[in-house]
Amino acid sequence: MNPAEEYILQKPEPYQAMLMHLRSVIERRVPLVGLKYRYRIPFYCLDGRPFCYFSQTKDYVDVGFWNTAHLTVHLE
Repeated sequence: MNPAEEYILQKPEPYQAMLMHLRSVIERRVPLVGLKYRYRIPFYCLDGRPFCYFSQTKDYVDVGFWNTAHLTVHLE
């Protein structure tokens, strides 16, 4: 098991379920991404470059995209 998977599995519920769902959605919608462990959080890379990350802190789950300036759909 890699460190990114360990990160997810050590989180308490309901955060673990949320992180697993996010992982599933990202990997289904962007099949070429690779799950890595960078900056002490699960990180997805696409073509060797950072794509997005997710983490759990306090009472919520964060999802962040590395280059949001390149997003062109659903900007509202």
